[in-house]
Amino acid sequence: MNSRPTWWEELRVDIPFADQPAVYILTLAVLVFFARAFGDQKSNLPELNPKKAFEFTNRRRVSEFFPRSAALLAEGRSRFGNKLYKAYCDWGEVIVLSPQHIEELRSDARLSFLVPANDVYHIFTMMPVIDTVAHMDSQDTHGYIPGFDAFSLDDKLAKIVTKYLTKALTKLTAPISQEATFAMRAVLTDSPEWHVMSPKEDLVRVVSQMSTRIFMGEELCRNEEWTKASGDYTITAFKATDKVRAWPRLLRPIVHWAMPVCQDLRQQLVKANNALEPHIKKRNAIKAAALAKGQPSPFDDLVEWWETEYGPSNEHARHQLTLTVVAIHTTSDLLQQTMIDIAMNPEILAPLREEVITVLGSQGLKKTALYNLKLMDSVIKESQRMKPALLGLWSRQALADVELSDGFVIKKGQRVLGEGTHMWNSEYWKDADKFDGYRFLRLREAAEGERDEDSKTAHLVSTSSRHLGFGHGIHACPGRFFAANEIKIALCHILLKYDWKLPDGFQPKATTFGMSIIPDPATKFLIRRRKEELDLDSLEC
Repeated sequence: MNSRPTWWEELRVDIPFADQPAVYILTLAVLVFFARAFGDQKSNLPELNPKKAFEFTNRRRVSEFFPRSAALLAEGRSRFGNKLYKAYCDWGEVIVLSPQHIEELRSDARLSFLVPANDVYHIFTMMPVIDTVAHMDSQDTHGYIPGFDAFSLDDKLAKIVTKYLTKALTKLTAPISQEATFAMRAVLTDSPEWHVMSPKEDLVRVVSQMSTRIFMGEELCRNEEWTKASGDYTITAFKATDKVRAWPRLLRPIVHWAMPVCQDLRQQLVKANNALEPHIKKRNAIKAAALAKGQPSPFDDLVEWWETEYGPSNEHARHQLTLTVVAIHTTSDLLQQTMIDIAMNPEILAPLREEVITVLGSQGLKKTALYNLKLMDSVIKESQRMKPALLGLWSRQALADVELSDGFVIKKGQRVLGEGTHMWNSEYWKDADKFDGYRFLRLREAAEGERDEDSKTAHLVSTSSRHLGFGHGIHACPGRFFAANEIKIALCHILLKYDWKLPDGFQPKATTFGMSIIPDPATKFLIRRRKEELDLDSLEC
């Protein structure tokens, strides 16, 4: 018996070319339009920046949010208090959480960090098409697009960091310090005369060399071809990310082919691979020769850790570029802001130097000594509170419906955001608008021997819903222990070996654009070499 034709089959007989792909694409485009225009109307949350009547795109909302993001989010927290509300930002539509909600959700595995970071909600996967297209603009990066390979994140790298890098911190202090000496001599120079330093570029070079010493070894970290290739790729990648994000998600896999910045990015990825290939071949030969003699591998770096855990890989360039994007630039950003804050609060410079001389002079340059640089720890954490790397410090996407304690249900596919403006709110921190380098030292000392909230969150590497600098919960930054040690080692060298100051009359102001916050790009330091009271290179590590 013949079954009754479906409504689509009946309609097709009256539509010329109904079997052509263009018809399906047009139909999908219509679904996208209505999903975007009318999707997610079921929640009754207040909106920070709602659409206007007969407004069918989000272009105005994004363009208005981008230059005023910090002020708008602070306004939202003031208007809505600790209640949930919706906002439309450069990451798409988000449900904005209060610190109390972040604390409740911090360990909920149904909220994914990697999903929004990777653009993995492709059409027809993981959720129905209407749900997908309604939320498809809410993704951050474009790891699915050729050239953006470094932005294709997974949990493998986090596992390497946690299992190998963090556990190796004790033996990494010496090579990091050695590379700090080498890099600073080359970049900051040994000139005793005041000269201009550009921290935005110079500190990235220093941190990149220190980090790459651990990630890839001594030879590569000083390889100019690799340093230039990875640096050029990273700068272009950030530019391309913003350019591509301006397009609707549905068109991004197509339009990138015609965008010059994306063409440049693909070429720079090839250059980075070419720069790394001879190094990988050389180390593979050295390793094979050692194994043939019954000896262990002579390498102890990220490449070796990766191959131990997952086997041989032909994507080492991608792994290194990913680390450059997510680790080196965030570390150098925090180091730069800390130096700015010290320069703007010069009364703290002498106590910091004295602490370094006292602690390292008696304990050496060891991991335990870095832990005991308590004032330095406090100053860095305060700089991070005043200027974190992002406004959207706690970003997740629901893999399933999640019901909150107040009964509100976060629907599968919806994105939630814990923004950081409360870190500048005096309801959470006394005199929150003022830099206080002793803030966390006082909390740490007052809580000595106690196990209250302050004792657990006063350290730089600790996280809380009040201070989201490294995130919070199960997806807190896994590399924060390495980053904290690296910044402290760099600061030990800078404090003892250099004087620095801001040009007369210059008051740096952090620049906010969308969810990003960067140190004032116009910042320059006047810097000169000084005679250090302690020879860091001779200390026991």
